[in-house]
Amino acid sequence: MSIIIGLVFVVAAYLIGNLNFAYILVKFLKNEDVRNYGSGNAGTTNVLRVMGKNVAIPVFLLDAFKGCLVIIIGRYVLNLNEVFLVLGGIAVVAGHNWPAFLQFRGGKGTATSLGVFLTFDWEVAIIAIMIGLIVLAIWKMVSLTSMVGMTMLPVFTLLFSRSVAEVIFAFVLCLFSLYQHRKNIGRIIQGKESKLGQKVKMKN
Repeated sequence: MSIIIGLVFVVAAYLIGNLNFAYILVKFLKNEDVRNYGSGNAGTTNVLRVMGKNVAIPVFLLDAFKGCLVIIIGRYVLNLNEVFLVLGGIAVVAGHNWPAFLQFRGGKGTATSLGVFLTFDWEVAIIAIMIGLIVLAIWKMVSLTSMVGMTMLPVFTLLFSRSVAEVIFAFVLCLFSLYQHRKNIGRIIQGKESKLGQKVKMKN
């Protein structure tokens, strides 16, 4: 029975991940698909460019919250073991990045990954966030900030001798992030990556 509950939890986590708040809020406020503008990404950074911080901040918080929610339910409500928590955490980020209800075109998973890891292992997550913020302050590139922060997750799970399951979890989320930012990596190398504060016009 516990295995069945765990599997249902993982599927539910993926479906929760499908609640893409960048898409939902922009659709509600402007009746537009945010993926038709800017980077074509349904995430916080693109919403910031096309709608501003008043919409981007709620998007970030809600996307992070769904990651938190999955771990809270799995750990404290269902009392699942670490393996199912990890699978659920991976599933909610996968649901955000590749949502079945949005033709598998979602976001890049940074906010949801942070929500997941803050709830799963806050010490590692806080260190990753702090290093990411330093990168943001210096280079002003959200994509670089995200990738560096996500790369710190496996680094510090190894340094802190966390469990094998948690180390694998951190590596998977890091790989998800690097894959989703693959185009950004090319633009960074070419010196063409957008920086914080650049705007994209949305039609009225």
